[in-house]
Amino acid sequence: MNYHYIDDDAGLAALLTACAAAPVIALDTEFARFNTYYPMIGLLQIGLGHDNYLVDPLPITDLSGLQALMKSPDTLKVVHSGSEDMEVFQYWLDCVPTPLFDTQIAAAMLGVGYALSYQKLVAHFLNIDIPKGETRSDWLARPLRQSQLDYAAQDVIHLFEIYPMLAESLAAKDRIEWVLSESIKLTQDLPTKIDPNEAYLKLKGTSFLNPRQLQYLRMFCAFREREAQTRNVPRNRVLDNDELIALALNEVQDRAAMQGVEWISRRAVSRYGEALAEVGAEASTVPEAALPPRLTNDTTPVNKNKLDRLRRVVADQAKQFGIAPELLSRRRDLEAIIKSDNQGGATLPSHLLGWREAVVGIPLLAAIGQS
Repeated sequence: MNYHYIDDDAGLAALLTACAAAPVIALDTEFARFNTYYPMIGLLQIGLGHDNYLVDPLPITDLSGLQALMKSPDTLKVVHSGSEDMEVFQYWLDCVPTPLFDTQIAAAMLGVGYALSYQKLVAHFLNIDIPKGETRSDWLARPLRQSQLDYAAQDVIHLFEIYPMLAESLAAKDRIEWVLSESIKLTQDLPTKIDPNEAYLKLKGTSFLNPRQLQYLRMFCAFREREAQTRNVPRNRVLDNDELIALALNEVQDRAAMQGVEWISRRAVSRYGEALAEVGAEASTVPEAALPPRLTNDTTPVNKNKLDRLRRVVADQAKQFGIAPELLSRRRDLEAIIKSDNQGGATLPSHLLGWREAVVGIPLLAAIGQS
């Protein structure tokens, strides 16, 4: 198997020189996320077609060249199912690769399959079976085994082979820009880049809380997010979701309110009791005008006949364009159209704008207007 192992700054510098002249590179990462908030980089794979490289990031001290490569507009970065990789790059290099081409999205755009695994992608295009034996390896342990290195190298070796096949088919259908516009979304709204003050909106089952309690929840969630980031531990290692909601529901303002109760662990009270009391006390002083609005769940039943009609439109358009229907539209998009129509005028949700508007958005609006 043809690849080079790099574990020092000099070797990386030589690789970056080669990458600077490449219009396209294949990228992948191996990482660990066992007990951390952030994914911890264990290996970087870069494919150039004729040569492939495994970069050990642990001994590397100068990351500036890699940062420049990832941000270079002249080099297309090809990945497969790259959403988690984007979190890795953001934490490790403080940037994400752009421009980006995701082969999983491209395969769905061509109707090959939706959310296709890398193994199935390679089997489909190259008729090669890739072993999965190292999927759960510890990529931070050193030295890495030969089987780990071989496994990691295949991720970019085959990716670089498949990309031209996808690009040619997409170009014939004039869909390259569609894939690029979808791929760039992988770099947005990363879970580890969430605004701590907006973290409470991710919790489910909070519609029964009043605005004051929501303020408590917002501030307790922000505390958890910042603590998890600072300590680099999973959120639930700080407080779990039920504990956050209970703290808000009880409008906790002092440590005594957390003593001897079942809804928060003694460990959490021991470690965070004083800090939580301070957060709660501050939440109690927020003016009424600054409180968040009550969260409401729209429980209005969706007309099944309309939903079925829109589903048929999606299926028909997917068949006509040869695109995986799941890529075209989600159930919540169809429900949003129906609910907007119930309010006096059907509109498209933001997810159905862009390239989707002409392909499926306009036909959906036409269908919802039918009696």
